[in-house]
Amino acid sequence: MRLKPTITTEEAYSSLSIGAALAWGATDAAAMDDTLRGIAASMAVLSALDIPDAVEPLFGEDIG
Repeated sequence: MRLKPTITTEEAYSSLSIGAALAWGATDAAAMDDTLRGIAASMAVLSALDIPDAVEPLFGEDIG
């Protein structure tokens, strides 16, 4: 899996928490906070990896 461009944990968390609040409301989004922070941290790690094309080819155009 690739995630481009690179993203920080806080950028990912912000995006995820806003999306959760829009989809499920502020109360439910707040209840998911620990999970959203964990996902955001994982997204930051994935975006920092330099995965060779031979290992996992991109499906589509690489605009990163």
